[in-house]
Amino acid sequence: MRRSLGADSMDNLDRWNGNRSRPSRYCALTRFLRARGPAVAGIAGPILFWSVLIILGQVQPAYNAVTHDISLLAIGDEGWTQTTNFIVFGLSIIVFQRGLVEAIAPGRAWGSMSILAFASGLALVAMAIFPTDPPGIWTAHGAVHLGAVAVLALLLPIVCFMAAATVKRLAPWRGYARFTILTGMLTGMMTLVLLLVWGGAWRALHPWLGLFERAVFAVPSVWMGVMGVRLMKNRGIELDTAARAEGDPLA
Repeated sequence: MRRSLGADSMDNLDRWNGNRSRPSRYCALTRFLRARGPAVAGIAGPILFWSVLIILGQVQPAYNAVTHDISLLAIGDEGWTQTTNFIVFGLSIIVFQRGLVEAIAPGRAWGSMSILAFASGLALVAMAIFPTDPPGIWTAHGAVHLGAVAVLALLLPIVCFMAAATVKRLAPWRGYARFTILTGMLTGMMTLVLLLVWGGAWRALHPWLGLFERAVFAVPSVWMGVMGVRLMKNRGIELDTAARAEGDPLA
């Protein structure tokens, strides 16, 4: 039977509408990632990292989170999980710092704070590429790993202080300046203790090495999550303002 012209036209219209919906969904996803992707990285990155860390510590019977380094979780049959965890967290820091810098220091995409935060993310990636040594063994890649950990521990408080100096000049972010300074101070003091324990100058605390290492990285992780939530709210306000300016009745 021959189809009518009207039926053919309706089929063509349905196909056209279906094809149009795919680009629109892609554009919506792209807009979401550009607008809120850094905030999502800041919130989800630390949660995912510490969740994997805790689970891996529980499933390895010989592992003790109080005395053992975090990096030891990257050794053994399940080591690939922690290696991936380092990389994902490092990349989330890089994405987050990009969005944060755009919010608090527009026009300074590659300022000193951005470069140091970017280096912090790369240090985590380097910790994954160059795994630590098992106890009692010393290798070149293990030395690189320890160097990356030390660099990361030193960079974290510096980044916090630089971020505080920037946010205190912005009225919408000013309330987070003291929190950022406190984060930098706590991280800096714990980093000093960690380096003393590593260097053997404070041997009495060596049985607590794993706990101090976790504290050094946990405090800035909390800061990252809090700033990620603030960045999410900030982007929401900007999008609502832009929608009103364009005359969107739903804004």
